Amino acid sequence: MTIGIFTAMEKEAASFLKHTRYSKIKSGAFDIYRFILGAHNAVLCCPPSVGEIAAASACQLLITKYKVDLILNFGVVGSLTDDVALLRTVYVGDVVHYDMDTSSIDGCGVGRYMCFDDINVQCDFDILNKAMSVQKLPVVRCASADKFVSVPEQKSALNVNFGAEICDMESAGILFSCKFNNIPCLLVKCVSDSLTGGSGEYSQNAVRAASEFFDFAQKLVAVL
Repeated sequence: MTIGIFTAMEKEAASFLKHTRYSKIKSGAFDIYRFILGAHNAVLCCPPSVGEIAAASACQLLITKYKVDLILNFGVVGSLTDDVALLRTVYVGDVVHYDMDTSSIDGCGVGRYMCFDDINVQCDFDILNKAMSVQKLPVVRCASADKFVSVPEQKSALNVNFGAEICDMESAGILFSCKFNNIPCLLVKCVSDSLTGGSGEYSQNAVRAASEFFDFAQKLVAVL
Protein backbone atom coordinates (compact mmCIF):
# COMPACT_ATOMS: atom_id res chain seq x y z
CA MET A 1 0.00 0.00 0.00
CA THR A 2 1.13 3.53 -0.74
CA ILE A 3 0.02 6.06 1.85
CA GLY A 4 -0.31 9.72 0.96
CA ILE A 5 0.25 12.18 3.77
CA PHE A 6 -0.79 15.79 3.45
CA THR A 7 0.34 18.59 5.73
CA ALA A 8 -0.39 22.20 4.88
CA MET A 9 2.83 23.49 6.47
CA GLU A 10 6.29 22.15 7.14
CA LYS A 11 5.77 22.62 10.89
CA GLU A 12 2.96 20.06 10.64
CA ALA A 13 5.32 17.69 8.81
CA ALA A 14 8.24 18.25 11.20
CA SER A 15 7.73 15.14 13.34
CA PHE A 16 7.74 12.93 10.21
CA LEU A 17 10.92 14.53 8.89
CA LYS A 18 12.59 14.26 12.28
CA HIS A 19 11.98 10.54 12.72
CA THR A 20 12.33 9.11 9.19
CA ARG A 21 14.99 8.69 6.57
CA TYR A 22 13.41 10.39 3.63
CA SER A 23 14.24 11.44 0.10
CA LYS A 24 13.05 14.87 -1.00
CA ILE A 25 12.19 16.12 -4.46
CA LYS A 26 10.26 19.00 -5.98
CA SER A 27 7.14 18.33 -8.01
CA GLY A 28 6.29 21.70 -9.45
CA ALA A 29 6.03 23.99 -6.43
CA PHE A 30 5.30 21.08 -4.06
CA ASP A 31 7.80 19.53 -1.66
CA ILE A 32 7.60 15.73 -1.83
CA TYR A 33 9.10 13.49 0.85
CA ARG A 34 9.25 9.71 0.40
CA PHE A 35 9.92 7.27 3.24
CA ILE A 36 8.81 4.00 4.80
CA LEU A 37 6.02 4.12 7.38
CA GLY A 38 5.49 0.78 9.09
CA ALA A 39 5.16 -1.78 6.30
CA HIS A 40 4.06 0.79 3.74
CA ASN A 41 5.52 3.29 1.32
CA ALA A 42 4.64 6.85 2.28
CA VAL A 43 4.59 10.02 0.21
CA LEU A 44 4.24 13.28 2.11
CA CYS A 45 3.28 16.43 0.24
CA CYS A 46 3.70 20.02 1.47
CA PRO A 47 2.23 22.73 -0.78
CA PRO A 48 3.71 26.18 -1.39
CA SER A 49 0.81 27.86 0.43
CA VAL A 50 -1.88 27.23 2.99
CA GLY A 51 -5.54 27.18 1.97
CA GLU A 52 -8.19 25.09 0.25
CA ILE A 53 -6.86 25.40 -3.30
CA ALA A 54 -3.33 24.36 -2.36
CA ALA A 55 -4.69 21.48 -0.28
CA ALA A 56 -6.89 20.21 -3.10
CA SER A 57 -4.02 20.50 -5.59
CA ALA A 58 -1.65 18.63 -3.28
CA CYS A 59 -4.12 15.79 -2.75
CA GLN A 60 -4.80 15.52 -6.47
CA LEU A 61 -1.04 15.34 -7.07
CA LEU A 62 -0.73 12.52 -4.52
CA ILE A 63 -3.61 10.65 -6.16
CA THR A 64 -2.74 11.17 -9.82
CA LYS A 65 1.06 11.13 -9.87
CA TYR A 66 1.94 9.01 -6.86
CA LYS A 67 -1.02 6.60 -7.04
CA VAL A 68 -1.68 6.65 -3.28
CA ASP A 69 -4.28 4.27 -1.89
CA LEU A 70 -5.42 6.59 0.87
CA ILE A 71 -4.59 10.02 2.27
CA LEU A 72 -3.84 10.85 5.88
CA ASN A 73 -4.01 14.51 6.85
CA PHE A 74 -2.39 15.84 9.98
CA GLY A 75 -2.96 19.49 10.84
CA VAL A 76 -3.47 22.11 13.51
CA VAL A 77 -6.83 23.79 13.94
CA GLY A 78 -8.72 26.39 15.91
CA SER A 79 -11.35 25.38 18.45
CA LEU A 80 -14.88 26.76 18.24
CA THR A 81 -16.00 25.59 21.69
CA ASP A 82 -14.65 25.27 25.20
CA ASP A 83 -15.31 21.51 25.01
CA VAL A 84 -12.44 21.04 22.53
CA ALA A 85 -9.52 22.29 24.56
CA LEU A 86 -6.10 23.60 23.59
CA LEU A 87 -3.73 20.83 22.37
CA ARG A 88 -6.58 18.31 22.18
CA THR A 89 -6.28 15.83 19.30
CA VAL A 90 -9.47 14.89 17.43
CA TYR A 91 -10.71 13.06 14.36
CA VAL A 92 -12.84 14.89 11.80
CA GLY A 93 -16.12 13.09 11.18
CA ASP A 94 -17.54 15.55 8.67
CA VAL A 95 -16.71 18.87 7.06
CA VAL A 96 -18.72 21.94 6.07
CA HIS A 97 -17.16 24.36 3.59
CA TYR A 98 -18.90 27.39 5.03
CA ASP A 99 -17.49 29.81 2.46
CA MET A 100 -19.46 28.12 -0.34
CA ASP A 101 -22.53 30.25 -1.17
CA THR A 102 -24.63 30.01 -4.34
CA SER A 103 -27.87 30.82 -2.52
CA SER A 104 -28.59 33.94 -4.59
CA ILE A 105 -28.96 31.89 -7.78
CA ASP A 106 -30.26 28.51 -6.63
CA GLY A 107 -31.70 29.06 -3.15
CA CYS A 108 -29.66 26.28 -1.55
CA GLY A 109 -28.19 26.75 1.88
CA VAL A 110 -24.86 28.41 2.54
CA GLY A 111 -22.14 25.76 2.52
CA ARG A 112 -24.12 23.33 0.36
CA TYR A 113 -22.64 21.45 -2.59
CA MET A 114 -25.45 19.81 -4.56
CA CYS A 115 -23.20 16.90 -5.55
CA PHE A 116 -23.21 15.80 -1.90
CA ASP A 117 -26.21 14.56 0.07
CA ASP A 118 -25.89 17.13 2.83
CA ILE A 119 -24.18 20.37 3.78
CA ASN A 120 -22.00 18.33 6.14
CA VAL A 121 -19.83 16.05 4.01
CA GLN A 122 -19.02 12.77 5.74
CA CYS A 123 -15.50 11.40 6.08
CA ASP A 124 -14.66 7.74 5.43
CA PHE A 125 -16.19 5.64 8.22
CA ASP A 126 -14.09 2.54 7.56
CA ILE A 127 -10.74 4.21 8.11
CA LEU A 128 -12.20 6.26 10.96
CA ASN A 129 -13.27 3.07 12.73
CA LYS A 130 -9.78 1.61 12.22
CA ALA A 131 -8.28 4.74 13.74
CA MET A 132 -10.64 4.50 16.70
CA SER A 133 -9.41 0.94 17.30
CA VAL A 134 -5.90 2.35 17.67
CA GLN A 135 -6.74 5.42 19.72
CA LYS A 136 -10.16 6.62 20.81
CA LEU A 137 -10.49 10.34 20.28
CA PRO A 138 -13.43 12.73 19.94
CA VAL A 139 -14.99 12.86 16.47
CA VAL A 140 -15.91 16.41 15.51
CA ARG A 141 -17.21 18.55 12.68
CA CYS A 142 -14.80 20.92 10.98
CA ALA A 143 -15.83 24.26 9.50
CA SER A 144 -13.39 24.91 6.67
CA ALA A 145 -12.70 27.96 4.50
CA ASP A 146 -9.86 30.21 3.38
CA LYS A 147 -10.01 32.30 6.55
CA PHE A 148 -7.93 32.31 9.72
CA VAL A 149 -10.61 32.83 12.35
CA SER A 150 -9.27 34.47 15.49
CA VAL A 151 -12.18 36.50 16.91
CA PRO A 152 -14.10 34.55 19.61
CA GLU A 153 -17.46 35.85 18.39
CA GLN A 154 -16.75 34.62 14.86
CA LYS A 155 -15.69 31.23 16.20
CA SER A 156 -18.86 30.95 18.27
CA ALA A 157 -20.94 31.88 15.22
CA LEU A 158 -19.46 28.98 13.26
CA ASN A 159 -20.38 26.65 16.11
CA VAL A 160 -23.93 27.99 16.32
CA ASN A 161 -24.60 28.24 12.56
CA PHE A 162 -22.95 25.02 11.41
CA GLY A 163 -22.60 22.84 14.51
CA ALA A 164 -18.84 22.72 14.05
CA GLU A 165 -16.38 22.25 16.88
CA ILE A 166 -13.15 23.15 15.04
CA CYS A 167 -12.14 25.26 12.04
CA ASP A 168 -9.28 25.24 9.56
CA MET A 169 -8.26 26.26 6.04
CA GLU A 170 -7.71 22.89 4.33
CA SER A 171 -10.14 20.15 5.33
CA ALA A 172 -12.73 20.84 2.63
CA GLY A 173 -10.08 20.79 -0.09
CA ILE A 174 -8.67 17.51 1.21
CA LEU A 175 -11.94 15.70 1.76
CA PHE A 176 -13.64 16.84 -1.43
CA SER A 177 -10.63 15.92 -3.58
CA CYS A 178 -10.61 12.46 -2.05
CA LYS A 179 -14.38 12.10 -2.51
CA PHE A 180 -14.19 13.09 -6.18
CA ASN A 181 -11.46 10.46 -6.73
CA ASN A 182 -12.96 7.68 -4.56
CA ILE A 183 -9.90 7.71 -2.30
CA PRO A 184 -10.41 7.21 1.46
CA CYS A 185 -8.94 9.78 3.80
CA LEU A 186 -8.55 10.40 7.50
CA LEU A 187 -8.26 13.88 8.99
CA VAL A 188 -6.42 14.08 12.32
CA LYS A 189 -6.29 17.50 13.94
CA CYS A 190 -4.74 19.03 17.06
CA VAL A 191 -5.97 22.32 18.53
CA SER A 192 -3.41 25.12 18.32
CA ASP A 193 -5.71 27.96 19.38
CA SER A 194 -8.69 27.80 21.72
CA LEU A 195 -12.08 29.48 21.47
CA THR A 196 -10.74 32.66 23.07
CA GLY A 197 -7.25 32.32 21.60
CA GLY A 198 -6.14 34.01 18.41
CA SER A 199 -3.05 34.37 16.27
CA GLY A 200 -0.80 34.80 19.31
CA GLU A 201 -1.94 31.54 20.86
CA TYR A 202 -1.58 29.82 17.50
CA SER A 203 2.00 31.05 17.14
CA GLN A 204 2.88 29.78 20.61
CA ASN A 205 1.31 26.33 20.21
CA ALA A 206 1.32 25.27 16.53
CA VAL A 207 4.65 23.43 16.66
CA ARG A 208 3.79 21.71 19.93
CA ALA A 209 0.36 20.71 18.60
CA ALA A 210 1.99 18.97 15.63
CA SER A 211 4.73 17.22 17.59
CA GLU A 212 2.94 13.87 18.05
CA PHE A 213 1.70 13.36 14.49
CA PHE A 214 4.41 10.88 13.49
CA ASP A 215 3.89 8.69 16.56
CA PHE A 216 0.17 8.58 15.85
CA ALA A 217 0.73 7.71 12.19
CA GLN A 218 2.98 4.80 13.14
CA LYS A 219 0.24 3.33 15.32
CA LEU A 220 -2.40 3.88 12.67
CA VAL A 221 -0.63 2.22 9.76
CA ALA A 222 -0.27 -0.98 11.78
CA VAL A 223 -4.01 -1.63 11.30
CA LEU A 224 -4.24 -0.65 7.64
